[in-house]
Amino acid sequence: MAWVSTGAAVWAAVWWAVVGGGEAYSSLSVAVACDTMLPGHLSLGPQSSSAPYGIYITPRNSSYYVTVYGHNQQEFKGFLLQAKDEQGQRAGHFTKVQIPGRIISCTFDGGAVQHKGGDPKTQITVQWEPRDYRGHVQFGATIVQSYSTYWTNVLSDVLTVL
Repeated sequence: MAWVSTGAAVWAAVWWAVVGGGEAYSSLSVAVACDTMLPGHLSLGPQSSSAPYGIYITPRNSSYYVTVYGHNQQEFKGFLLQAKDEQGQRAGHFTKVQIPGRIISCTFDGGAVQHKGGDPKTQITVQWEPRDYRGHVQFGATIVQSYSTYWTNVLSDVLTVL
């Protein structure tokens, strides 16, 4: 009898996550995905096709504006963005983010940026500062189109910080 109750509880939790809780998940911190860059969604994994999204960088004084965008205004609901050096270590700090995004702690405060809420968006711009970092850096994102459709390893061009 206990197994049936546990099984029912697990099934109810899965059902809520897939059907009822999908939008609620979009407001939670994805900091647990800092290393894997995988959302905690119940799905078959990332898309293998080319992402309909991109990342571009605009220098401004001693910082950079990084924009995650949809090609041809393609909408997305969520994202996780990080800057990494040639060794795959997080570099620099995110200091400002356009709503509906938020700066989170991945290894350190300002180590990543994620979505806040699951409302559709076609782009979001964040400010990144290298601070003491010098060298090559590349911005990488996981971008979520819908609960079960997402792309990982969406990359910017490599940026050289002098």
